[in-house]
Amino acid sequence: MNGRSKRGVDIDITSLIDVLFMLIIFFVLTASFLQGSIEIDLPEGEAQRISERDPVVVTVTGGAILWAGEAVSRDSLPALVVKAIAESDDILIAGEKSAPYGDVADLLDEMRVLGVESVGLAFGGEKK
Repeated sequence: MNGRSKRGVDIDITSLIDVLFMLIIFFVLTASFLQGSIEIDLPEGEAQRISERDPVVVTVTGGAILWAGEAVSRDSLPALVVKAIAESDDILIAGEKSAPYGDVADLLDEMRVLGVESVGLAFGGEKK
């Protein structure tokens, strides 16, 4: 026999595994922050009218807000909302599929601050 004894080589890879887990966490968090908007496919269905009066429809598009079909600025929106509240008009928000959901959420929050207690959300009906 040979006079040399064979010893196994031990490599401590604990710190390597720690670094890999940190990199995985970094990439997952970075990927979630890179998405500026949430793309959703709104549900389709049928709805009932709960009021006899036609509601004021506020449409959120990819960069504009339409109040009853007329383009309005964010600055003129509070006056229109206060007028709708005074006249007891129902407000219905219709967000286009291509509009960022954050714009719809911002509009809902702004209406809540202005004192609107109830807002309807429009959704796509079944296509026939």
